[in-house]
Amino acid sequence: MITAQEKISCLLKTAKSLFVPGVYGLPCSKLWHPEHPRCDIAGLQFLSVCSVKAVKIYTALYLLPQLLKHKSIYEGLKNTFPGVMRSAAFLTCHCYVTCAAHCVLRRILGHYRAITVAFIPSAIGSLASINIEKYHRREILAIYMASLALECLYEMAVYRGLIPQLKGGEVALFSLSSAVLTHFHRNKEVKINDTLDWLMSKLLDCKHQDKPVQDKYLVTRVREGLTDKLDKLINGYFTCNRSNMCKHEKSCLAHTIDTGLNGLIWGTIIQMCLRLLSSGGSLRQVMRLFAQRSDLARVSSFVGAYSASVVGLECLLHKANFKEITPALSGAVAGLLFAIMPEPSGPVALYFFCRAFQGVYKKLIQDEVIREIPYDVVLLFTISTAITIHTGVCEPHLMRPSYTAFLNYLTDQRYEQLDRKLINEVMKNTVNRNNLKT
Repeated sequence: MITAQEKISCLLKTAKSLFVPGVYGLPCSKLWHPEHPRCDIAGLQFLSVCSVKAVKIYTALYLLPQLLKHKSIYEGLKNTFPGVMRSAAFLTCHCYVTCAAHCVLRRILGHYRAITVAFIPSAIGSLASINIEKYHRREILAIYMASLALECLYEMAVYRGLIPQLKGGEVALFSLSSAVLTHFHRNKEVKINDTLDWLMSKLLDCKHQDKPVQDKYLVTRVREGLTDKLDKLINGYFTCNRSNMCKHEKSCLAHTIDTGLNGLIWGTIIQMCLRLLSSGGSLRQVMRLFAQRSDLARVSSFVGAYSASVVGLECLLHKANFKEITPALSGAVAGLLFAIMPEPSGPVALYFFCRAFQGVYKKLIQDEVIREIPYDVVLLFTISTAITIHTGVCEPHLMRPSYTAFLNYLTDQRYEQLDRKLINEVMKNTVNRNNLKT
C-alpha cells in the first residue's frame, strides 16, 4: 500500500527529473529523425509529408458537411478550399516548428532533458501555429486538446499509483456535465459554442418542420407520421393534464417518444459521419461496421434514450411545479444512462466536462465574478498540446489509441518508428509505478 508521504515523494521526484540532464552526446538524428542525419533535410522531408497529410485530413473534414447539405463536390470544394488551406497550414506549421524546436534545443543545450524531448518543442510549435487557424476553430481545438491532456494526466496518476482507478467515474462526470449543459441550453444564459448549441437543439428541441411534405427528408416524414398517429391514439389525455410550462404542442408522452426517435436518428447520422471520416470515405466499409459491431448501435441507442429521458423528466418536473432546477435535474438523471455507452467512453465524458467547465467560466465572466484570462484559448491549447505530445512520445502506453493512430498517419509512420529505448534512457530518472511498490 502506498502511503501519502510516498505519493508526495513520487511527485517531487517526477518534477525534478524533468530538468535533470539525460544522455550527453546523443544526436537528435538518432532520437528524432533517423531517416536522415541532417536536421535541415530531415525537416524539409517532414514538412512535405505533413503538408500532404494535413490537406487530406481537412479536405475530408470540411467537405463532408457540404455534401450533407446536398451540394455538389465541385461546389463543396469551392466553398471549403480557403478553410482547408488555412487549417492545413496550421497543422503543417505545428509539426514543422515542433521538429525544428527539438533540434535547436538539442544543439543549444548539448544534451537532452525530459522536458525538452517533446514538451517544450510542442509548446513552441503550438504558440507558433495556433494564430494561423480561424478564431472560432481555436476554441474548438483548445477544448479538444484539453480533454486529451486531462485523460493523459489521469492515466499517468493511475499508472504511478497516485490515485485509484475510478470505476464508473465517467458516468458521474458525464451526468454532472449534462446537468450544466442542459441548464445553460434551456435558460439561454450563456452561449458556449455554436456547434454544441446546434447539437443540443437537434437532440432536445424536437419540433415539426414547417416545410412542405415533399421537401422533408424521408426519416423526418416517417418520424412525424408515427408521432402524429400516437398523439391521436392517446386522445389528448396527457395534453389536458399538461403543465403550462410545457411548450410543446403534442401530449407529453408523444413529445417524449418523438424526441427519442429524433435522437436515435441523429445519433446514427453522427456515428456514420465520424466512421466515414476515419475510414477514408468508404461508405461500404461504414455500413459493414454497423452490421457487424453492436457497440455502434449502442451509441445510437444511448443518444435516443438520453434525448427522450431529458424531455420526459422535464415534463414530469413541470407537473410537480419545479422551475429553476428542472433542466439541471433532468440532465443529471438522464446523464446516468451514459452507463450503456460502449468502452472506451471516458474520452466522451471528458470532452463534455471540458465544455461544461467552459460554460461555467463564461458565465462567471459574464456576471463579472472573475476577469477573463488574457490569451486563455492560446494558453489552454499550448499547455494541453504539450502535455499530450509529451505523453505520446515519452509514455505512449498511456496515450489514447485513436490519437496514436492519428499521429502515425500524420507523420507517415515516423511516430511509430521513434527509438523507444533511447527515449527511455533519456527518461531514466522518471519515477514509475514499480518504484513505489512495497
